[in-house]
Amino acid sequence: MARGFARVLRLARMDRAAARLLLESQHSFPSDQRFHVIVRSAEGTADAVSAAIAAHCGLAVLGAREERVTSRAGNYTSLRLSLPCADADAVLDLYALLGGMPGIIRYF
Repeated sequence: MARGFARVLRLARMDRAAARLLLESQHSFPSDQRFHVIVRSAEGTADAVSAAIAAHCGLAVLGAREERVTSRAGNYTSLRLSLPCADADAVLDLYALLGGMPGIIRYF
């Protein structure tokens, strides 16, 4: 998990072309890619984030592509996602979407 987060940090500091090359060197496309999104457990936040991600990916709902895990204290919810990505640009576009959404604490 730490490796994935480190990769996101590196991608954030790279230009898009360098990030695309890094992703293409480590992943095969098209394929399902794993994402973890930590959100506040406030009423409706996880549902809103899931709906936005589903729409972005062209899916009606995430369904079995999503697993939700609530923190012990109930303050945070982890969305564990397996999303279809046609290419590295689809991954970068999803990171851009996540970076601008309210209620998201961390994504990797």
